[in-house]
Amino acid sequence: MSDEVNGPFGDLFPYSRRFGKTAQLPEKGKPREEILAELQQMSFEENNCWKTGQCSGTMYGGDEGHFKFLNEVFSLFSHMNAIQRDMCPSATRFESEIGAMTLDLMHADAVNDGKTPCTAITSGGTESIISALLVYRGIGRERGVTAPEVILPVTAHPAFEKGAWLFGIKVVHAPINPETTLVDVDFVRKNVNDNTVALVGSAGNYAYGTIDPIDQLSEIAVEHGIGLHIDGCLGGFILPFGEELGYDIPTFDFRLPGVTSISADTHKFGFSLKGSSVICYRDKSMRRHQYFTSESWPGGKYHSPGIQGSRSVGILAATWSAMMSMGREGYLRQAKAIFETSFAMQDIVLSHPELRILGNPTFCFSFTSDKFDIYHINDCMKKQGWRFNGQQYPNAIHMCVTRPQTQPGVVDHFAKDLAEAVAYANGHADEMPASAAVYGGLPGGDLPGMREFVKEALCSLMDATMDLPQSEKVMA
Repeated sequence: MSDEVNGPFGDLFPYSRRFGKTAQLPEKGKPREEILAELQQMSFEENNCWKTGQCSGTMYGGDEGHFKFLNEVFSLFSHMNAIQRDMCPSATRFESEIGAMTLDLMHADAVNDGKTPCTAITSGGTESIISALLVYRGIGRERGVTAPEVILPVTAHPAFEKGAWLFGIKVVHAPINPETTLVDVDFVRKNVNDNTVALVGSAGNYAYGTIDPIDQLSEIAVEHGIGLHIDGCLGGFILPFGEELGYDIPTFDFRLPGVTSISADTHKFGFSLKGSSVICYRDKSMRRHQYFTSESWPGGKYHSPGIQGSRSVGILAATWSAMMSMGREGYLRQAKAIFETSFAMQDIVLSHPELRILGNPTFCFSFTSDKFDIYHINDCMKKQGWRFNGQQYPNAIHMCVTRPQTQPGVVDHFAKDLAEAVAYANGHADEMPASAAVYGGLPGGDLPGMREFVKEALCSLMDATMDLPQSEKVMA
């Protein structure tokens, strides 16, 4: 293995040795049959990462027949641009009906204060979240706020910090109760000021899968006349079905008067293809703040409903088709299997006195240990084929249960491998584990007190995954 592909972050270019590198357009086009054969091999190998059910999150659908159906749908509209509504009125049908079905799940019918709930379709949870922040900044400007602030639980997704960074919004981080993992409501209440444009709660948060006390945040938002965004990117398309199945799911949607926006990812438990999310607003007047128009451009009147410009109608068609083909019955059936699997796996974790689960989660849970560094568990189970997501502060392992884990035998496999991992961790408690908490699964290290060093390392990692090595020295 050359140093070029085996750099400080591991083997980031495993296909270079087999298929070579392409740094310039080929003089002559490569035969389509050769391209397809190459891509089919890559796809086959990468699909093996999740088919066993040993991968946390990531592959929410996990049904190749469903993927094949959605890909066929996508191919019918992949080349069409959602901007051109005169040529592609299908985009209007798909987008409006996706939005209407999502509003129905979020109990928009409970809004009886003269507001008109609405939605926008985005490329994913990050765009939904930063669109909401753009809206709240705009609403704040209308009431004279020039230095907007938003109060976030420390467990809120980093996309909120990204949006705040983009739009010049100050972030106030609210601590959580370490036992419940839920946001400290008293802190939120005490830190609302004249510059606060919005509060944030998660349903559920990515790290622990727990649902913040949205009802209490709603009361604060109503009292101060400010926005409350609910990040349901992870739970938006499974928690409503969990509630319908009788699980203890706290109310987090438009039934609460203070909830003014909700993000929910159709490309997660909505089982669509990647690149699809919905941002819901309590009233159409809010959505106007994410619109962009240019009335005097020489190229004509320009307008776009959000951050994106050109968009493939294919992803809209695939998302609409996923929702239509699943139906309420299909979502309920899959939610039941996912919840049952998650609780079975949690019971297995709790059967080991060395381990404890953080908070009171449902389909997504995180566990740690007070006896040894939990990453010893990760080290051992990684060798057994498991791919968990690592947490920090405190160190923990996160398991988001999706459809692949509901396959027969996966829970038993988890029980066997976890028992072996606990024994391994007990035997290596005095040693440093090899793995650490890096979102996305690549190896890395945590150096407390050296945040700038860690930031530089993460930036270097992103460079390494985006730039083609020009020589063997580049990644040496």
